[in-house]
Amino acid sequence: MATASAKQPKQMSKLQTAAIVIIAFTVTIATFYYLGIFDDFQVIDGGDSTPEATPLTAARNLEGTWKTTFPVKFYIKTDFETFGELEDVGSENRTMTWIITATNDENTVNVEVYFTVSDRQLVSDSGYTPDVSPMFLTGTISGTRLTLKTGDRTICECNFTTDIITGTWSDYWSMVYEQEVYTATNSLILTRQ
Repeated sequence: MATASAKQPKQMSKLQTAAIVIIAFTVTIATFYYLGIFDDFQVIDGGDSTPEATPLTAARNLEGTWKTTFPVKFYIKTDFETFGELEDVGSENRTMTWIITATNDENTVNVEVYFTVSDRQLVSDSGYTPDVSPMFLTGTISGTRLTLKTGDRTICECNFTTDIITGTWSDYWSMVYEQEVYTATNSLILTRQ
């Protein structure tokens, strides 16, 4: 007569445990890198304890065409009703194409931003004067960061990898009324074409 034995789960070997720990650590570091956690670290020069704020050279070549795969929700604020205090008045979806070209400075690029709008929803009397496509912006590269500006006004803060740009758009301007068009944090995602 055979006795029924309770099945015990197999224990993982030390090698399997080490492999899981290494994979988890690598995924964590890659996630931090992608989110830009390490972007603010600077190398301190020799004996000098004061870091210099100098732009890093471009880590990857950004030249080319980049597109959103899906429409991105842009929120709209104006001061039409509040005169000086911006309030949300609606939203619209934008499908974007960026054409990035090099300049003589390896840390600066020209960015042509083209977009089409769909599903615009505004409150009545929003006062919104739509911005125009295309927009011609200047991009500054520092490590894996790309900052888009027009003049002194920052419009988009991005992180990039070889094939993906992830950014947060916040464009503020005055036409008839003060207005802002913005996205949720890191919701603007473009892929290299």
